[in-house]
Amino acid sequence: MGSKLIIVEGLTGSGKSIMAHFIARQLRYNDIPASWVHEGEDPHPILMDVESSVEDYMAEMRERWTAYIDQMRLSSEVSVVEACFFNNLIESLLAHNVDRERIIQYGDELQALIEPLNPTLIYLVQEDMDRALERNFQRRGEGFKNYVIQYATGTPLAKRKGWESYEGMVLFWREFVAITDELFQRYRIGKLEIDNSSGNWDACNDRVLDFLSIPQIVEQRVSPGEAMRLIGVYKVGGNDREFTVDYEDGELTVNLFEDVRTRLIRRVEKVFIAAGWHFEVSFELDDLNGTSVLRIGGRDVDYLSLVGTAAEKIPA
Repeated sequence: MGSKLIIVEGLTGSGKSIMAHFIARQLRYNDIPASWVHEGEDPHPILMDVESSVEDYMAEMRERWTAYIDQMRLSSEVSVVEACFFNNLIESLLAHNVDRERIIQYGDELQALIEPLNPTLIYLVQEDMDRALERNFQRRGEGFKNYVIQYATGTPLAKRKGWESYEGMVLFWREFVAITDELFQRYRIGKLEIDNSSGNWDACNDRVLDFLSIPQIVEQRVSPGEAMRLIGVYKVGGNDREFTVDYEDGELTVNLFEDVRTRLIRRVEKVFIAAGWHFEVSFELDDLNGTSVLRIGGRDVDYLSLVGTAAEKIPA
């Protein structure tokens, strides 16, 4: 494992967090020190918003990437970073009307910056982008769909082009994918393109670990008996927030964000890691009184604050 930096990129909703988290866990299971930078880290070590001119933003992002690379060169860890190279960064340049030729040039400059870390780029793609967006919105719900439409059609690029409503949002992401596809083809660094349209994550995971030359360590499974004690609806006292714990295909899942089912990975008895998040979900069972409590620990992200949440199971 010669790479000190693994970058995971792809279309919104393509599974970047799921993949990046999986890679970081597998590195650690193999006794390789690893850190994982979630897109929503707060504060984020790399990302920032466009606050003044786009040129100032590009210069500042170059400086932030340089500082992060210098930090990682001194570290013993492998850094797994999601959505900081194409998403959010190249995406912001596109959104703010930077012409395509300049975006490509800037993307080449970024590649040169990270080369000292012998980086690897994992690029998640979909055969049918339009259909991939539809699946994403079906999974995450109307609220998320409306947010993405508002974001994409509210950009300076969309306003200049006259892109509106759902169709305008699709045009924005088509333009984004066209640029990131071109950058991926241009890059000389270690890179792997994964088409995860089928949703077969086991096959995708196998390909990624083979490419990284990391043996896969099988994660703990939940027994049906343990799962049956945990599944159900848990309600937060004082508000309407509910968490539904299900047992699907031999795995526990819970709705932490929107309507998305998040897989719970068993760490020890009744304590689970939330796939794609820094959250840890634990259960307290009181068989004598017949009560069960779900607690969320770990670390929040900038758009989802759950740490400290406690929810009591609603009797069936």
